[in-house]
Amino acid sequence: MATLQVKNVPEDLYAAVKARAAQERLTISDLVLRNLRREVERESMAAWIEHVTARRAGEPPRAIDTQAVMDEVRVEFE
Repeated sequence: MATLQVKNVPEDLYAAVKARAAQERLTISDLVLRNLRREVERESMAAWIEHVTARRAGEPPRAIDTQAVMDEVRVEFE
């Protein structure tokens, strides 16, 4: 099994990882491995964009009123 070393981890990030591992009753290594596995199993951003672009090929662009959408979001957070 390979070993991975991560250098220059900011103290606050390390403290947060350590606290999360303790909260979930995992070792730091187990928590990091779980999250690393999740990350690499996710579709990359480039692959996702390619997938979405291919799915919408031939369709006209959607007419989205971004200002109206932003106004709706702002109302939700008031």
